[in-house]
Amino acid sequence: MNNLIKLLDKNLEYIQHQIIEDTIYIYVKSIKEYPCCPYCGTTSKKVHSRYKRTFQDLPIQGLKVKIIINNRKMFCKNDSCNH
Repeated sequence: MNNLIKLLDKNLEYIQHQIIEDTIYIYVKSIKEYPCCPYCGTTSKKVHSRYKRTFQDLPIQGLKVKIIINNRKMFCKNDSCNH
């Protein structure tokens, strides 16, 4: 399953999956140790908060597919960046 997740993004890692009724839920997380600020590109290791993002993919064997990503929001350590 991890190889399938790597096709989506090399920085994702498979955690687990569940089949509930007609839906398969696939849980993944980012393995990027020091994410970059999307505004200035500075790397950071200080976590601001954590949240989950869910998106739906194409069905597999008639089951709906929902991928849940455990994300981290980081503080930007660049003083000249306003984000």
